Parts: sequence; structure tokens; C-alpha cells
Amino acid sequence: MNKRLIASSVAMALLAGCSSVGPGFANHPADCAIGIAWADCLPGTRGYANGGGSLHRKEAADAAKAQHDALAAQYESALKQCEADMSTHELDPLRDKIQFARKFDDAPPFQYASLDAFPSAADRPLIAKWATLRDDCIRREHAIDVIPPNATPLDVTLIKQEQAFGQEAEAKVGELVVALYQQKLTYGEFAQRRYAIGKAAVDASRQYREARLIQDQDRQLQAQQIANQQFANNLNAWSNSMQAVNARQPQTVHLNTVNSGVHCTSASFGNIVNTNCN
Repeated sequence: MNKRLIASSVAMALLAGCSSVGPGFANHPADCAIGIAWADCLPGTRGYANGGGSLHRKEAADAAKAQHDALAAQYESALKQCEADMSTHELDPLRDKIQFARKFDDAPPFQYASLDAFPSAADRPLIAKWATLRDDCIRREHAIDVIPPNATPLDVTLIKQEQAFGQEAEAKVGELVVALYQQKLTYGEFAQRRYAIGKAAVDASRQYREARLIQDQDRQLQAQQIANQQFANNLNAWSNSMQAVNARQPQTVHLNTVNSGVHCTSASFGNIVNTNCN
């Protein structure tokens, strides 16, 4: 082999093993191990803990932003498809009765919350159409993979738990849609119950995220268990409430009869607020 080529290869190998931020080997293993904060210190070293590793921090931040942007783009695409489907003129007669686009924890405007009227015979097939489109929207959202490729088993567990709050709420709202279709709920009671379920899911998810920030592991676990148990209690209460709704005869129970049909009480535990609704 050409000696000049060999010398060039050796030089390239040496350069590849050198740090780009200062004299020494890449990632300065010895210096970073004793706590010197070089910019290329690897996570887990004392140098990184002392504030070094800015190159790797930037790489991690850039990767996290890329993952976030990719997820946001997928959700935006799913949302636009849902909005396009819901814009069909066939559903126009329902737009003043059901709030199609809303956040889980947005209180319903007075127009919807106070509508003490049952669906008419003409409304029922439109509610069925809307329910089908809503199911399609939910399926598209659930098809999006929100688990990062570098997620640890604990990360996966926490992400799935947060997802479960929203998915359980969506299922409960689906039961309300069926009851509305069957004329066992007025539009106003539907709007209020839908809001109570969504808000509890958002609150539980927020409490769960806040619990993860608690440094003490025992207190963190306790706070997470409280959030989970609180939401489970709400689900049980709503299940009992839905049994009562399903037992109704169509077009018999008005808003003024049930006084909105939803009653909530709250209690605090540190920074955690527990709410029971039935």
C-alpha cells in the first residue's frame, strides 16, 4: 500500500478521535470524568453535571424539537381532515345545537349549555352521521405514534397513562352521544356532561404531569396514585350516572329536572385538587 496513503489514513483516524472544542480526545473522557466541564462532555459524566456537554445538550434539544414538530404536523393534518369532514353542509342543522370543535376543558357557551330541547326525528340521522365522523377523527388521532424512539420503559408507561385519561373520556362522551341520539338527553345536558368529563380528564392529566416533577419518589408515587384513583372514581360515578340516563324514557328528563345532571365536589391535597362528579 502507498505509504503516503497509509500516513493520510492514520492522520484522519487521529483527527476523528480528537475533540473539536479543545485539545484532547473527543468527549474528553478523562477530564469530564473528574468534573471539568468541556462542551463535549457526555451525559452521565461529572463534567456534564457541572454544566458541560453543551454540544450534546443542543443535539438532544434539536432532536426533541424535531420529534415535537413531526408530531405536531401529524396532529395538524388529522385536525384539518376532521374539520374538512365536519364541514359537510349535511350537518348544518346541528351546528347551533352541538359544538363540533372544542377543547376538552372548554366550558360550553350558553347557547349550547342552555338548550333544553331533545333531538327531533330529523336531527337523529344527522347525529348518527356526526358520531361516525367523530369516530373517524378519533381513530386518526389514535393512529399517531407519540412514543419517541429513544423512550425508556418508564417514559412509555407515563405517556400511555396520560393518553389513557383522554381515551377514557372520549369513550364516555361516545356513550353520551348514543344517549343524545336516543333522545334521553337534551342538547344542554349533553353539553354540560360532555364538559364535565373532558375537564376531569384534562385535570387528571395535568395532575399526573405535575406529580412527575416531584423530586421525592414516595411523594411522587403517592401523587400519581391520587390522580389515577381520582379519575377512576369519576369514571365509576359517570358509569352509575349513565345507567340512570339509559334507564330513562326518551324525551322525559329536562335540564330543570336534573339541575344540569352533573354535581361536583372538590378537595385539595397539597397542589393536587381532587374533584368528584356524578
